[in-house]
Amino acid sequence: MSNFSIKLLAWSDKHGRTNLPWQSKPNSHTNVYHIWLSEIMLQQTQVSTVIDYFKKFIRYFPSLIDLANASEDAVLAQWAGLGYYARARNLQKTAQIIVQQHGGEFPQDFEQILALPGIGRSTAGAILSLGFNQNHAILDGNVKRALARIHQIKGHYSQSVTLNKLWHLAELHTPNTRNNQYTQAIMDLGATICTRTQPKCPHCPMTNLCLSYKNQTQALYPEPKPQKTKPSRSIAMLVFSNNNDIYLQKRPSKGIWGGLWSFIECDDTPLSIQKSIDEFDQSASIIRHLSVFKHTFTHYHLYIHPVVVDCPSAHVEFYQIKELHLGVPKPVTRIISQL
Repeated sequence: MSNFSIKLLAWSDKHGRTNLPWQSKPNSHTNVYHIWLSEIMLQQTQVSTVIDYFKKFIRYFPSLIDLANASEDAVLAQWAGLGYYARARNLQKTAQIIVQQHGGEFPQDFEQILALPGIGRSTAGAILSLGFNQNHAILDGNVKRALARIHQIKGHYSQSVTLNKLWHLAELHTPNTRNNQYTQAIMDLGATICTRTQPKCPHCPMTNLCLSYKNQTQALYPEPKPQKTKPSRSIAMLVFSNNNDIYLQKRPSKGIWGGLWSFIECDDTPLSIQKSIDEFDQSASIIRHLSVFKHTFTHYHLYIHPVVVDCPSAHVEFYQIKELHLGVPKPVTRIISQL
């Protein structure tokens, strides 16, 4: 065990997180389903946000079998608001594969886990380390940040050279003993001490090893991703309404908000809006325009113009707002709250 891992584990024994809802309690059975679910939810999402979603999700789907047997709409409804919805669809696909091909038991082979939808190298390592105490390194966002600062690694993670250096360091520091505890400790270090802004260096166990602390260059590492100007586009969302009920349609599985339920969209021009309204119901009429707002994705900004439309004669299924149990994107939730 290296000096790095000895120091980290000693710190973790006193200060590591032990009350996260997916962590096993003393003398209790390790729930690999909980570990896997939390690892997927924590991709691109902070712990503070994930905790409530995790608790709600396992209330609806207490086991991997329950998740596998649920409808996609039910899964997406409990995921709504977490974003990156391909994670939820892959989560259910993986549950179904495990039931069909592995008898409902999570596989313990790295390559088998890596082949499951939505699971990459770091997630596979975390599942095997935390769930089965196998010796695997991880490299999630928190670990990347901590290692980049401690070793002053130049470049951004999106560059393969930088990523390979970080993987080398992650494997170098990962011990063969107490591997599961080390995995939790290195995640805790990044999440609670070596934070993105204002790292708590006086409380860090790695100060005598950290090059950024030695040189007071913490703010320079990790190096930021080269900025690109995000493009933007504008759409209208047509809120077809009938006696205060609304019309929603299921989006395709691929693309943004895949598999969620949303309003009909069109170009944000008077001509396009009217044409789309006429195609839906020629007797429909615009009631009001809500304020345009911006929703930002990873790669672009989307400006949304909600248009509330009365359509009393449309022969489609409308949904009651107060009893809506469908997965909807955040912008749709925002619009519904204004109706």
